[in-house]
Amino acid sequence: MVFTATAWLLGACVLLLQRELPSGRTVLLVAVACVLVSALTRRWAILGFALGLGLAWQQCSERLDARLDSALEGVSLTLAGHVASVPQDSGEGLRFRLATRPQPGVPPLVELTWYEPEWRPRAAERLELEVRLRRPRGFANPGGGDYESRLLREGVGATGYVRTARSIGRGRHDVVRFPVLVARDAIAAAIREALGERPAAGIVAGLSVGLQDALSAGQWRELARSGTSHLMAISGMHIGMFAVVAAWLTAAIQRLRQRCGALGAARDAAVAAGSVAALAYASLAGWSVPTQRTAMMIAIVAAALQWRRRVGAADALAAGAIGVLALEPLAPLAIGFWLSFGAVAAILLVTLGQRARPGVARGYAQAQWAVTAGLVPVLVGGFGTVSLVSVGVNFVAIPLYTLVIVPAVLLSTALALVAPDTGGIALRGVAWLVEVTWPVIAVPASWPWATWGVAGPGPLAWCLLVAGAIAALLPLPAPGRVAGLLLAVAACGWRAPAPDWGAARFTMLDVGQGLAAVVETRHHVLLYDAGPAFRSGSDAGVLAVEPYLRHRGLRRVDALVASHDDLDHAGGAASVAQLLPVGHLVASGRALDGLGTVERCRRGVRWTWDGVSFEWLHPGSALLPGDNDRSCVLRMRAGPHVVLVTGDVEALAEAELVEQGAVGRADVLVVPHHGSRTSSTAAFVAATRPRWALVPSGHRNRWGFPKPDIVARWRDTGATVLVGSATGAIEFELHPDRPLAAPGLWRPAQRRPWRDP
Repeated sequence: MVFTATAWLLGACVLLLQRELPSGRTVLLVAVACVLVSALTRRWAILGFALGLGLAWQQCSERLDARLDSALEGVSLTLAGHVASVPQDSGEGLRFRLATRPQPGVPPLVELTWYEPEWRPRAAERLELEVRLRRPRGFANPGGGDYESRLLREGVGATGYVRTARSIGRGRHDVVRFPVLVARDAIAAAIREALGERPAAGIVAGLSVGLQDALSAGQWRELARSGTSHLMAISGMHIGMFAVVAAWLTAAIQRLRQRCGALGAARDAAVAAGSVAALAYASLAGWSVPTQRTAMMIAIVAAALQWRRRVGAADALAAGAIGVLALEPLAPLAIGFWLSFGAVAAILLVTLGQRARPGVARGYAQAQWAVTAGLVPVLVGGFGTVSLVSVGVNFVAIPLYTLVIVPAVLLSTALALVAPDTGGIALRGVAWLVEVTWPVIAVPASWPWATWGVAGPGPLAWCLLVAGAIAALLPLPAPGRVAGLLLAVAACGWRAPAPDWGAARFTMLDVGQGLAAVVETRHHVLLYDAGPAFRSGSDAGVLAVEPYLRHRGLRRVDALVASHDDLDHAGGAASVAQLLPVGHLVASGRALDGLGTVERCRRGVRWTWDGVSFEWLHPGSALLPGDNDRSCVLRMRAGPHVVLVTGDVEALAEAELVEQGAVGRADVLVVPHHGSRTSSTAAFVAATRPRWALVPSGHRNRWGFPKPDIVARWRDTGATVLVGSATGAIEFELHPDRPLAAPGLWRPAQRRPWRDP
């Protein structure tokens, strides 16, 4: 069973690692080859590879084909359907998913945001909406998350926003069709009614029905830094605990019934009740991968007990993996899949060879060690950080939440549904308990050394990390386990080589309609703008800038620059300053005033870092009237190579720069104001004549940037024009002794079937 599950998982992963989706003929040939090899060798586990590959290909191709027709992007559409999720607050609006009625070119499931909504839709409510949609698309940067793969796995074929809405209502037949969804919505509504805006409201909603978006960004940050994010994910431990309690209560009731002459074994009743309870809680929790794994493992063990068969823990885990992959062939795209199965596998690995069952305290400590060490590769690959305080915090937090808070949450929410007044009192009591005990998580998370950011490991570092984690868990002699631990620690300390003396790395990140550029020298980092803030409440500092810096192994920003006050340039600055130590703050306006002492960029200010020279070319002592025309203009020189970063300067500032002879030919230039017609005047273009012109604009932005005639103007000078939304992050290596090579383009280099070019 273990080999079959491993082969099945390998087949799915091989498919998901392809740059392009293979043809159906290719997949069929591979499947036939697997059948022949398994028949000849009598190793039937090889069939698992064919099943994993084939099912993943089928689901991937079906969902890609169902995505929004590109001709409908940005077009006002009228959609009808029902709300297919529990609506969640998202910054200035509500976010929910709509299961649409069949309509040519429109996917069956879309994710919508309704800004400033007129009312709150209910789950399963039928709506008629005027919307604007676009195909799934996220940022494409080193170290960043893969938004497009998440939407593919969840079956979402388009995202967009609501322009107008009309409710058709929710009838009794809608409730009957979607009972679990309606129950989740009712529980969420009861929690909102009882707790309002209390800090614990999101945590209670997350623990009861798996609404993880209900937690604030600050709470998620504290959970991540303390290594306790799994507590909010309705983990297998929560499902298992609930199933055990249900089984115990059912067995006790059945024993009482037996005394009155009832038939039926108490164990059989307990097994059935535990399975049903696990399935019910997993469904209410949103049927995430960890809950699927636990529910299936419990069902497998229950079936074995019912049929008087013995099943080992490894076989139960393998059967659970096969069940999850059969239901959700794209599950390996979810980090929860690797965390859930990895945690159980690590515990099984550390108990290999044990003849006697350890005591409660020793067994608990052993499980904590196994999960902490075994999941390091998963945490590094998924999040790029490892919590250094997680062992101590989890030692207290896991029993607190599993044995006290989660049962209290479940009991109080159930009570709120049948007796709202009494249940409201109970929910407020649970919220008080959560808030009183939250410092157990928040205080260690606030320590500066609570986490260690791990740079994106190379192939050798990955091999060392995985081998070290496995060796640390195996029942090897003590020197072998210590050696494995040291290997893993060494791999976590890896970082990419810094630029040579006099050299620099320049990266323009993909942050949508905004700008964020990173200059890295031998020992210094300059961040020019930090991208936009979004109406959802998040910003590019969290989503793109900090993950990129962490991926590069950069743990400090020596200079944080806000070219001017526009939100698409300075929106992520506060998050960067909160997440990383920042040396100097530089701005032309007031965008950074709340973060500390700010220096003003002024023409003529020069400095040198590690043999690389920097100079502010604009603004001058006399400020121009517009905010855009006051943008900080930076020139960086690494040997003969020149980079010019222009912010949002427009025609007036460009004319001043040209008249004063401040600008000359550049190798790399960031096109002013995202390729707007208010900038890139003929004189400025002729004066700079770059080899590479980089346009920081968002995909299908509402202003239509970059304008085609502006792109043509830059190309007419011989420049290669690169648009950040199409290329992803653009990375240049500038070395004083080498010719300037073509840049690295992240989106084409990291091509996957679900990423549009």
